[in-house]
Amino acid sequence: MRWKQVRFVLCTCGASLCDVKVDNFSPEVLRLIGGQTDSNTELLSVKERWSLARFIGALAQFGLQGKPLKKASRRTENIEQTLLTTGASLIADQSACFDLLDRLRTPQVGGNNVPLLSEVFPHLLTMLRKQLNEAERGWMFNLLNAYTTYSSLRGTAMIWERRGVGDPLNKGTQDSRKARNPAIANVLGQTGVVIPIRRTQSGRQKFVISRAELHGLRETQRRLVSVKTAARCAGLSTRRIQALAKAGVIASAGVRIDMRSVDSLVGELATASVWDMSALVDPVSLVEALRLYVPVDGSAAFFDRLKNGSARLACEPKNVPTLHHMFSERNEVISAVVVPVAESSQISIVEAARRISVKQEVMYHLINIGLVKTRMGKLRRRAARVVDVDDLQKFTEQFLPLFTVAKTMGISAREAPDWARQHGIEIVTGPSVDGGRQYWIRRRTSVEILRSVGREA
Repeated sequence: MRWKQVRFVLCTCGASLCDVKVDNFSPEVLRLIGGQTDSNTELLSVKERWSLARFIGALAQFGLQGKPLKKASRRTENIEQTLLTTGASLIADQSACFDLLDRLRTPQVGGNNVPLLSEVFPHLLTMLRKQLNEAERGWMFNLLNAYTTYSSLRGTAMIWERRGVGDPLNKGTQDSRKARNPAIANVLGQTGVVIPIRRTQSGRQKFVISRAELHGLRETQRRLVSVKTAARCAGLSTRRIQALAKAGVIASAGVRIDMRSVDSLVGELATASVWDMSALVDPVSLVEALRLYVPVDGSAAFFDRLKNGSARLACEPKNVPTLHHMFSERNEVISAVVVPVAESSQISIVEAARRISVKQEVMYHLINIGLVKTRMGKLRRRAARVVDVDDLQKFTEQFLPLFTVAKTMGISAREAPDWARQHGIEIVTGPSVDGGRQYWIRRRTSVEILRSVGREA
């Protein structure tokens, strides 16, 4: 067309153009054409942006099940205008695109299994391959990748495996290789973190986790050490480390200890160490104080009192703050020790003799003849024979000393054995029976005989 042939009065069909209604472009379409958008479309040409806007507008208008870009769906110009205007506004606003994808999601009927992106958006990937070129597909793929992360954060995770496509943010790094499932399962098992999982029909597991999250879990895993390692680094025993973890003083994940919490505990004690070594008259290191004066069950309360200032703390100058280099006053440490009041079900033989008010020799004889049961156990830090409180209670319900019954009947201790035999009371142990130091009888038979003797009297 030459300049002298251009006419703006008549159309080629002969219709007048003077009275034609003109619709202005929307601001979103103008920004899309001018490239003044913040939606990462500046690398696309105007034609590619136009095509992308038509595609997204068609998705918003017709969904995934229809045929949005077929000629039968856009016979009139106003449909084309609506698609372009809607698509341009969506391209300019990523959150609006996320809302559109939320509306297009297919509800999942299955249980807790994480779906694939092709199951959530059926036919979408096929439509992208058929209707968009490579640059336009790249923009849509970036949008779907961001939406996948957005869905995982909201608790509606899905899996999208793009074969042969790496993460552009991790290119050139040493950790760009894909982590294997056994390694991910090992990290999750040690850190105690639960993430969504997809189980395939063949029994394989696919974990929904990003590389950034996996990197953070690996950093946490490196700080999780065994109980023995944590005890060696802190200068404590393994039982005390376990007691502190059980009380929540230090953090743990399963059977492993978080060294950051151990360092934090030592740092709090170092902050509380405001005294000078010269101010202490009888200093004792915290490691020695724990070993000599503090029971394992009272470790948490002892550390709380140290942090609250119940005992003066001092650090050796020019040394890294550790429990070996922290000192306190011996008397103040002893006064800060809290003995746990919880009663154990295992007691020593000496404590058992005290509870039933007999001498230790009598208790050992009762144990040797089998009237009181014992077993090997631990008392504080040593192995010893212990008596279960329930077994001791059963013994006192079945047997009682003969002198108790004789005293009730007003009979002397010398005449008590003959009196018991005359009335048919069974003597289970004593000087004339098995050489024991004290006579013991069965409680049930003795009570019945005492009742009959009382009625006769």
